[in-house]
Amino acid sequence: MKDVLQALVDEYENKYPELTSFMQENHQTTRWGMGAMPSYSPAPYICELQGCKPGRMLKKASEPAKHRQCYFLDHDGKIIGESVFAKYVAIKKRWIVYRRFFIHRPDSIAELAFGSALDGSPDANLDSVSVSTFLDNRATGHYTLHASGEYFETLYKYVADKIASITEKIWRETFTERSYELSHANGAPTIFEIFPDNGKLEIFPSN
Repeated sequence: MKDVLQALVDEYENKYPELTSFMQENHQTTRWGMGAMPSYSPAPYICELQGCKPGRMLKKASEPAKHRQCYFLDHDGKIIGESVFAKYVAIKKRWIVYRRFFIHRPDSIAELAFGSALDGSPDANLDSVSVSTFLDNRATGHYTLHASGEYFETLYKYVADKIASITEKIWRETFTERSYELSHANGAPTIFEIFPDNGKLEIFPSN
């Protein structure tokens, strides 16, 4: 999978203007979200594993504001792009934005995450690429390659159609593996990190 991610980097790292134009010209509608974290992720529990609450989709249209996200949907209702409004630069009368672009395939969604840029700027750095994989419409894995070279694998296991455990493998200067268990009592997920001695720590919701 790392080779697949590197191929995405090679193909798209210099195509920020083309991706932005494609998103703006091919979307059929938009939806807005708000929150310090994204309101949309192709893979489950990406925010929660960081101990953070995901953003939420708004019922009505909005205007650019700090921690607001605008999502661009194609004719099938699939999200093909996201613009996150980070800061308004008064002297330039423009927003600093972060953008992600999503490429939908039958059993996977590729995600291209670019760094900050002034809205309308033709240049931004590709910070990371990810691929989320699916089997029978259920997420099975989420794989990420960062510009720094760090590589992540997040693997999901199910019991009775609900995610029961997650394994996270991280390659930095050293290799780290983390294990998590999920409880779905009362319809809301609780995530515990499981340590080698079988001790556990609740990481979401965070206290």
